[in-house]
Formats: sequence, C-alpha cells, structure tokens
Amino acid sequence: MILADLVQAMRIDLGDTDSVLFADIALQRCVMRAIYPVGQDTGQAMRMVNGEIAPEPDGNVAEVLLLLAESYACAIMRGKTANAINIISGEMRADRSTQAKQWADLEADLLARYRQRITEMAGDEFFITPPPLRPVMYEQGSEVIEYEMCE
Repeated sequence: MILADLVQAMRIDLGDTDSVLFADIALQRCVMRAIYPVGQDTGQAMRMVNGEIAPEPDGNVAEVLLLLAESYACAIMRGKTANAINIISGEMRADRSTQAKQWADLEADLLARYRQRITEMAGDEFFITPPPLRPVMYEQGSEVIEYEMCE
C-alpha cells in the first residue's frame, strides 16, 4: 500500500481535503509511527520500503492503521491549538479556546475505536500491547533508612 494513498484517505477522514490543517510530512509521520504498534497488535509485521508499506495490509489492518494514524494527527493538532485564544474584533468573534479539547476528544474517540476494532479482530485471545515501561531512576548515594519492626 502506497503511503500517499493512506495520507489522502486520512485527509478525507479528518476533513482536510484542501491541505489546510496538515502538512503532508506530518501525516506521513503519523502513518509511519502507527505501523509498528499496529503490526504488534495484529501480529502482522509491516515496514516501510520505498514509500510503500510491505507487506500490503489487508482491509481490516489498513483500517486500524488509519485509525491509529488519525489519532496521532489529532494529537498534533491538539498541540498546535493548545495556546489558541478568543479573538474579538468589532462585530467579528472567533472562539478558539475549545479547539484543543475538541481535538483531544476526537483523539480519544479514535483510540477507543482502534482498541475496539483490534479486540474484534483477535477475539477473546487478544491483549493490546502496553506502551514501553520506563524504569524509575534514583539518585546515587541516597540514604535508605531501615526501620525495625516493633513486636
């Protein structure tokens, strides 16, 4: 499946057919970020080769790939609109203060649909891969106080 086809499908789904909201490179990055987790969750190893996803994902896998990539795109827009403010100029008024929340709600909805579709694809035998765990680092030389148990 060609990366440009997925980007075009994302533009249609996100309502950005005129390429106003998202740059092509941002949507391509979202698709590339989604390839590995979708591959892990579906058990299908995918990778990018010369602008194409190999092996080509079938209908269901392509659909969940789009869902996850679109949720990543919403996260980008949530970050872009986080500092939006209300504008009042004469009779014109633009309320942009809720844009970040709306993008966050859409991101959460897309992730919920992704999880639901992945679970349906795999049946009861499926576990969604958790994000990687990061160890907690403690400061070297910190004191450990041992307490004695009172009997």
